[in-house]
Amino acid sequence: MTVSLRAYRDDEFERICEIRGIDNQEWRDRFRKRFDKSGDWDDHYLHFAIDLDGEVIGDLQLRRCDMTRPDGALELGLEIAPELRGKGLGSAALIAAAHYAFSNGAHRIEGSTEEGNTAMRRAFEKAGWRFEGVLKALFIEDGLPHDYYSYAITKFD
Repeated sequence: MTVSLRAYRDDEFERICEIRGIDNQEWRDRFRKRFDKSGDWDDHYLHFAIDLDGEVIGDLQLRRCDMTRPDGALELGLEIAPELRGKGLGSAALIAAAHYAFSNGAHRIEGSTEEGNTAMRRAFEKAGWRFEGVLKALFIEDGLPHDYYSYAITKFD
């Protein structure tokens, strides 16, 4: 089982929208621009298909914000197809992301997951990322705060 990162193929748009849960036209139109530029930076986003044996199984985003983050410090977003979760693919994608980022000048990547997402928390730990703390009330949904657990890995780890 080898997971790799690559640019999207044109015929994968519908599948990745399904995996990411993008179901309204405004969001699809916004994502289409990033999809078409996958493998290259678009503003502060870099999207990759997560590939398993030639099939797209998820989406990986690296994000940089020159206004609030130092050079070489990236944030990560990761989504694996629901039917494939729990098989070690998230950990493999995290390892591939770190390898890519560190090979391309980054020194730090951080990511977070909702407090209750124990599978993703285990994936971070299996991939060698370190728990850094709880981001209290990071998101508010339906008036309720949601805490996120923050993880990071550096090229010095």
